[in-house]
Formats: sequence, structure tokens, C-alpha cells
Amino acid sequence: MSAATESDPAVAGAAERPDPAQRGEARNRVLAAAREAISAGGPEKVTVRDIARRAGMSPGHVMYYFGRRERILIETLLLSEQDLAETRSVRLARHRDPWLAVRSFIDLYLPQQATDIRWNLWTQMYARPPRDAESRERLTAVEQHWSRDLTELVRTGSATGRFRASGPEDRPEDAAFRLCKLLDGLALEVILDYPGRDTRWARRTAEDAARRELLPADGSTDRPA
Repeated sequence: MSAATESDPAVAGAAERPDPAQRGEARNRVLAAAREAISAGGPEKVTVRDIARRAGMSPGHVMYYFGRRERILIETLLLSEQDLAETRSVRLARHRDPWLAVRSFIDLYLPQQATDIRWNLWTQMYARPPRDAESRERLTAVEQHWSRDLTELVRTGSATGRFRASGPEDRPEDAAFRLCKLLDGLALEVILDYPGRDTRWARRTAEDAARRELLPADGSTDRPA
């Protein structure tokens, strides 16, 4: 190595940076620690210092990988949604009956309890939207993926006669949009932990609404195909 290279701060700094594998491992440790911290106290109370302690790092080390606390919360939410998207794909594909697939969709969409990490992070994103356009776009893409999956279920059910046929004034994506917005509202009720507003109540309410929205008026197909 030449003397010029040894004294070059840019080269020296580059040599100290972790390789991609080390970087990925460190980021995963931080995100796992963030999930623990959120589970313990909720996203609004989580601090970088707490995350760093759980990850076995210094706060400065954590900030090196993420830049700011908001970024950690966003990445934790996106990772949770990524895992759930894989589960959703498998579970929905199991059902030959579109109505049973819709019921599985509802179950996956809603929070499992008031302390549900994923939904508590979503409420933070709604209350304090990310400042950068990239994060907003990535979160919007997650919501659109949910809506597209439900749209396909509605389209399949309409095409096979399981659901009411969709007319030109009311497309499958319109029904999916309405149902997703209903699920958002029900999820908020669960997260706020209102008396009697638990996950079972939310699921029952959502299924009743979906039944009225999708199934024929006589209810003749409200049973497994």
C-alpha cells in the first residue's frame, strides 16, 4: 500500500465499513431489538437507546445503519408486512372457495390483539406520516398489495358465480377498496382497546359486511363450494 493511500481518509473510511453480510446482520439485530422494544412499551415510547441496548450496540452504531429513529420504525413495519405477505400468499392459495379466501384475508388483515406490533406501527405512520417520499411510497405499495389481493378474490368470485356479478358501475376494485377501508376502521377500534371491541368482534363485523357486499341477496352460496 502506498503512503498516499494510507493517509487518504476516504480510503481508510471505506476499509472500515462492514461488508454487505455484516451490514445485513447488524440491521437485522436492530430490527429484532426494535420489535422487542415495541412489544414491551409501544412504538411511541421506543427510544434509540433502548433499541441499542437490546441489540447489544451503541446508539451511535444503530444510527449509523438507520440514520434516525423514524427509519427504524418504518423498516420494522415493512419487514413485518413482508413476512405477512408471504403468509398471505400461501393461505389464500389454499382456498378453492373465494368466500373462504376472503374470510382468511380478513383474519390476516386485522390485528390479533390491542398490542399487535404491526398495527400499532401503522397507527404511528397515520399519526405522523414519514417525511421522505420514498418511505411514503413504500408504505403505500404495501396497502395497494393488500387491496390488489382482495380485488382478485372478488373478481374470481364474481366470475365463478360465487359472488354477485360486478357491473360497470361497481368494479371488483371498488368493493375491495370499501372492504379494506372498513377493516382499517375496525382495526383502529381493536388497537384503541375499546370495551367489547376485540379481534373476535372485528372479525365478525367484517365478515357480516363482506357477506352483504359480496354474496347474492338470498345467501344461497354462503357455504363452502
